[in-house]
Amino acid sequence: MARHGKKRLGLLTPPANTTMEDDFARWMPDSVRLHTHRLTAPDNCTNIEYLEAIAEHVGESARLLNQVPIDVMAFGCTSGSFLHGPGYDDKINSDMREATGGVSSVVTAAAVVDALKSLNVTKISACSPYIDVVNERLKEFYTHAGFDILKFAAVDRNRVTDIDDAPREVALELALSVDTPESEAIFISCTAFRGASEVIEELEQKTGKPVVTSNQATFWWCMREMGITDAIPGGGVLMGQERPVAAAVL
Repeated sequence: MARHGKKRLGLLTPPANTTMEDDFARWMPDSVRLHTHRLTAPDNCTNIEYLEAIAEHVGESARLLNQVPIDVMAFGCTSGSFLHGPGYDDKINSDMREATGGVSSVVTAAAVVDALKSLNVTKISACSPYIDVVNERLKEFYTHAGFDILKFAAVDRNRVTDIDDAPREVALELALSVDTPESEAIFISCTAFRGASEVIEELEQKTGKPVVTSNQATFWWCMREMGITDAIPGGGVLMGQERPVAAAVL
C-alpha cells in the first residue's frame, strides 16, 4: 500500500508517551513515513485501570489511524500488552487486525519475544520503570515465553517520577546493575522509558551483549514486516550492528 514509493508505519501509543515517537523518528529510514495516534484512557484512574483501558479501546484507535492508510501498525505499550498474561497480547493484536481489515500488526510485548528469540538467547537480565505488581506480571509473561530472567531491577520511582523525561543515565545505570556473567542479553522494558533506546550501543559496548528495548524491538519487527533489513544506526545488534566485545576491565 506504499504511496510514491514510501511505506507507512502506524504507531498507537499511550496518551502521554512521547518517547516512542522520538525513538522511531530517530531510526526511521527515508523509505518509510511514520503516522501516530493516541490510545484511549480515562483520567484519574489507577495504573492497572489505565493499562486495561488502552487495550479495551484499541479497535477504535486502530480504525482511526488506518484512515491514512497504513502498511504496518504497532501497539506501543509493553505492560499494556502483557498485563493479563499469555494470550492477552494475541487478543489485542486480533482486535487491531479486525478493526483495520487485516493490516499487519504487532504489540510490543510480543515484538520483544520475537526479538530475543531472533538473537538466540534464553538467559536474560531485565529491568523496567514499573510498579511492583506490573513487574511481577512482566516476569511471569517472559518466563512463560521461554526466558530465564537471571536478575531483575526496577527504577526507584521515589527518585525518578517522570520516566518520559528521565535522564539517559537512569536507564544506563539500571541496565548495568542487572547484568550478570551468565546473562546472554539485557532487556529494558517500557516504551515511555526515556533514554532506554539511546543507550543501547553504549550498553552493548560495556557488556559485550545484545540489548533489547521495547521501542527497538517494536521498530525492528515493523521494519522486517515491511521487508526492510538494512542496518539501522543506533539500533544495536538487533538492528544489524556488529556484535561488540566487552571492554576489558583494567
